[in-house]
Amino acid sequence: MKLRLCFFMLALGICGAVVQGCDDNDDNLDVLDKLQAAFSQKYPEASPKWKTRGNYYIADFQNQNYAAEAWFTSDAVWLMTETDLPYAALPEAVKNAFQNSEYRSWRPDDVDMIERESMEPVYVLEVEQGSREMDLYYNAEGILIKAVEDSEDDSEDYLPIELPEEVKNFLQEKYAASKIVETDQEHGQFEVDIIHDGVAKEVLFDNSGNWLSSSWEISLDTLPEVVKTAIRQEINDKYVGYETDDEPELVETPDGNYYRIELEAEDGREVILKIREDGTLLK
Repeated sequence: MKLRLCFFMLALGICGAVVQGCDDNDDNLDVLDKLQAAFSQKYPEASPKWKTRGNYYIADFQNQNYAAEAWFTSDAVWLMTETDLPYAALPEAVKNAFQNSEYRSWRPDDVDMIERESMEPVYVLEVEQGSREMDLYYNAEGILIKAVEDSEDDSEDYLPIELPEEVKNFLQEKYAASKIVETDQEHGQFEVDIIHDGVAKEVLFDNSGNWLSSSWEISLDTLPEVVKTAIRQEINDKYVGYETDDEPELVETPDGNYYRIELEAEDGREVILKIREDGTLLK
């Protein structure tokens, strides 16, 4: 048993822990057996090479001829699989969406397919233009979920966040049949990206699971006339030379809804307007 555990730990790449791990520790051996069993159940035809990263166990393997990593907890719970794809392997809907987006002139550099439990698969397209790099998150239907600045190492950013039951219940009640595509927790808030009625929406909650807001992009043409009038009035009175930049957002909150409009001047200065559905400007 001792020899078997040593070989398994070496295969995992836990070189620094071999001296301590090669005692008669049945608990360690049980963990390794569970990991291999969990992986084989999900990918019965694959042969993994194991490694560790922090508290995670990662299996490197070929996923339909593409390099992939499957992430597990020490309890052998599968968290996600990240598969490195060539651009040509992207769904046609994703390629079409990118080629018709504001980033169409950017150069595609890397593509990851992210699969997680109870979440829709997400395709992350890393694109470059000069010194800038952006990560574009799409679902299989080509809906852009979000666009964020690329980080040095994205893998841990893809790991799912365990959502409170209050959050899950709220989403089921308010956005029935929606699909969760991204989860995050930062600045004391839970951020959940969903696809609802074919639209990418960002839903925010506080740390206790209380709903704070939901927001999504809309077309400028769909703004109520009273809101368009309020925008023109603000530009004429305070922001001469400014123009609307990007698509407006509709924001729902427990205290009522408003539109978030970004104005930009030629010199790059920006102003955010928040206007109620009746045209009232929020301070």
